[in-house]
Amino acid sequence: MTTPAAPPVRSAPVAATVALAVLGIALLVIGVVYFARTASALPSFLPGHQAGSAHHHVTHGAASVILGAVSLAGAWFSTGSRPAPQ
Repeated sequence: MTTPAAPPVRSAPVAATVALAVLGIALLVIGVVYFARTASALPSFLPGHQAGSAHHHVTHGAASVILGAVSLAGAWFSTGSRPAPQ
C-alpha cells in the first residue's frame, strides 16, 4: 500500500510575494510617469526633476519599467511550489 503524497510546499513566504508584486506595480507606474511627464513636471521626490526643463527622462523610465517587470516576474515565480521533503 502506498502512502498519500505530501502537499507541495510554497517556495517563498506570502509576504515576499506581495512585496514583490507591490514593488513591481509601483515601478511600472513610476516608469509611465517618467515617459509621460517632462523633467519640470516630475514630482520633486523623483530623480531627474529639473525646474523649467522640457526634457523627458527616457532612460529613467526604461530602467523603472524593466525593474518593475523583473519584480513582477519574481512575484510570479515565488508563487510556485516545490515538492515536499519526504
